[in-house]
Amino acid sequence: MINQTHSEIETIAGNAGWDSFTRLLLISRWLDANNLSDGLIAHLGGLAAEEENFDLPSGD
Repeated sequence: MINQTHSEIETIAGNAGWDSFTRLLLISRWLDANNLSDGLIAHLGGLAAEEENFDLPSGD
């Protein structure tokens, strides 16, 4: 899902020639510098746990 934030970051990154790893590194550095990492890490951990708990039947 693309939202306004995603769109703006993609535009900036495209103009700067940054790949996805560089974008992630820069965002992570900003989060650390502003003491916002814990919230994002908790959010992503929750999303990952939801995916792990959502098992589709394998058909075996």
